[in-house]
Formats: sequence, structure tokens, C-alpha cells
Amino acid sequence: MLSPVRKNERAILKTIALFDDSIGGHRDAFMQLFIKACLENNVRVVCFYPKTEPLAAWVQQHYEEYQNRVHFVRIDTNDYQHVHIGRWQSFRDTLSIWKSLGTLMKNTERDLKLNIDLVFFNWIDSYMTALLPGFLVDLVFPFKWSGLYFHPRLFRMEPEFLNKKVNFRDLDSIFKAKKCVAVTIHDEGILQGYAGRIGKKVLLFPEIADDTPPNPQQLLAYKIKSAAKGRTVVGIIGLEPHKGPISLIRLVKQADPQKYFFAFTGVYDEEHLQYLSAQERQEFTHFMNHLPENCLWQTGALQEGMEYNSVFCSFDIIYIMYRNFYSSSNRLTKAAIFHRLVLGNNYGCVGDDIPRYQLGETADEMNIEEQYQKLEILRNKIQSGNLPVDQWKIYSEKHSTNRLKEKFEELLNLV
Repeated sequence: MLSPVRKNERAILKTIALFDDSIGGHRDAFMQLFIKACLENNVRVVCFYPKTEPLAAWVQQHYEEYQNRVHFVRIDTNDYQHVHIGRWQSFRDTLSIWKSLGTLMKNTERDLKLNIDLVFFNWIDSYMTALLPGFLVDLVFPFKWSGLYFHPRLFRMEPEFLNKKVNFRDLDSIFKAKKCVAVTIHDEGILQGYAGRIGKKVLLFPEIADDTPPNPQQLLAYKIKSAAKGRTVVGIIGLEPHKGPISLIRLVKQADPQKYFFAFTGVYDEEHLQYLSAQERQEFTHFMNHLPENCLWQTGALQEGMEYNSVFCSFDIIYIMYRNFYSSSNRLTKAAIFHRLVLGNNYGCVGDDIPRYQLGETADEMNIEEQYQKLEILRNKIQSGNLPVDQWKIYSEKHSTNRLKEKFEELLNLV
């Protein structure tokens, strides 16, 4: 139930609306950390999310003195989503969603008796489409807004687009809206070029990660370490095809079983096999059914926080060899926080950050021989103690919640 804002609070505090209509992945943790950053900036928060009860309990537990500043509005995951079937259909659906969002914000202002100063979309990608010029968004959504553009992959795949001004035919044409005060991205490599493209302020948002301390006695983490018997553990969390399990399966066959132990953990769904080729499906199922001695296969979603971090920290080397992946990954942040080396893609944002901050090694996602060579380099670093401690500190601070607070402060100063 919405509680109206007190009159004296209404006169003092700015109000930011945090909006995310999807759940899963790290979104719960992101919303928590966004709320935290905003509260520390002394603003009022209206949180629009499908699962508000756990968030409300989290605020009460950690920020009881500020809970009157946080208001929750539960939304349905299906109300603000559309299927991309054709450009014109996508245009109509997306414009309709922006109009519905405008109505939702107005109704919330009325119910809470407040004015929303800024709407921040935790995942703005969901509300972007070609053929939707900014002025139409301004017409149906009369609120100042910003958002986190998670996957600006086009500008990694075809960097020449950074030199072209955005127009209404482009996916990112909504950023020309006058009510859009700024755009935030994770990708440091395209930051300056993208600001020039859209003619707006673009802020580098930290790729934050939950830093709850791990527990080595957590059941799965303990099981991995026990089964490894002192061997170097290479691990993956999440067995969806795009996260690279096929490449890791092939790497297992290349690696010395006396030196390496491989942990396959996290979400697995048989329906995901349809996205693999026939040969890959056969390879995948054969591996599951004939698991080598130096491998552990345990599927199931890991709860964000202690459980996830305990399993993560049972790995010596984090495997981030995603398929066709040009964006950032908060696993680099988590690896820096918990002092773990990374083997990742040699292109895109991940491929830039790993060598720039000496976080590990990169390789071609399809070249298993090269991956094994890099794996040997990482193992030697671990055994010799030649670890990038200073760089881990630099990277984790660059992507910390303190930096997140600073970026929200920058955004709020624009309204």
C-alpha cells in the first residue's frame, strides 16, 4: 500500500523513480544497490518492480531509518513488454508502452502526493526501437528520464556508427528526446564516441556486483573444493549456450586432468539445447552423461549473495567465454573483489578490460588450443603468487557502490 509523503519531506527531497519490469539474473541485487545509492544521496525513491516485498524487507533490515523515503509500486512483468515482430509493430508497441509508463507515473504522483523529478530505467534497452523519434516520446512521457543502456553492442560490432549522428531509423533514436537528461553505459571503450553520436551527456556507470562475504563451508563450494583435491579449479556459473559451456567442455578435453578440475554450475534448461547445432547438442549431452573424473556438474539457480559468492570463490579461475558477447560483465567486478583471475573473450568490453586492468587472460572463444595456453599462464601466476593485487583494487573501486553513488549524484544534479 502506498503511503503519502509528509509535507516537510516533499519540500526538501528530490524524488527519483527506479523502474525495472523484469526479474531474474542479477536484477534484484541491482535494484537493491540502486536504492542504496539513491538513499545515500539524500533523495526519495519510488521503486517500480515486480517483486517488491523482498526489497521492502531488505530496506527495513538495512535502512530502517530511511524506510519512509522509499515507496514501492508492484508492477506486472507482462504489462510493459512487447514482442519484436517487424519494425512497425515494434514501433507501435513501444510507443504504447511509453504512453502507459507516463500514465503510471502520473497516477503514482497523485497517489503519493509528490512530484517525480527523474525516472531512471534500470534496463533502458527494453524500451528502445527503431523509427521512434525522441519528440514522440516527449509527447507521451512528460517526465525527465535517464537509463542504463546495457547492450550497445552495435557500436562494438560496427564502430563506424559512433561517427554517425543518431536519426529516427536507429534503435537509439529515443535518446534525442528533450526529456532525456543523460544516458548511462558500462562500456568505457565507447564512452566518448557515443556522447558525440547522441549529443547528450553519457555517464560511465560502474558494473556493480554483490560483495557479500563467501562461506567456504557452503555445501556446493565445499563439494567443489573437496572434489578438486588441490587441483586448479576452473569454473562457470550459468550453463545457457551463450555463456560458453560448449567451449569449456572442449577445454576439458584439452586440459591435463592431473592439474585442472572443472566446475559446471548454475542455471540449466533442456530447452536451451535448441540454440545449439546438432553436433553441439550431441557433444553437450554426451558430456553430461559421461562426466570425466576431473569435472563436477551441478545445476540449479544460485541465490544472489552468500550462496552465489561462495560457489564463485571456490573457483581459482573464472571462465567468461561468452558467445558473440560485446558488452560488459559484472563477473569481472566480482573477480576483482574476491581476487580471482579470469579467462575471457578477446573482443568487446570484456576483451578490453581484462588486459587493461590485468585481470587475467583473453583468447578466441572458438580456439581451444589458445584457451589452454592462456589457462596455463593463469595457473602459473597463481602458483607463483604473481597476482594483480593493485589492479584488482583499482578495478573494484572503479566499479564500487561508492562510484555508483557518485554517478547517481551526477544524474540528480541534472534535474
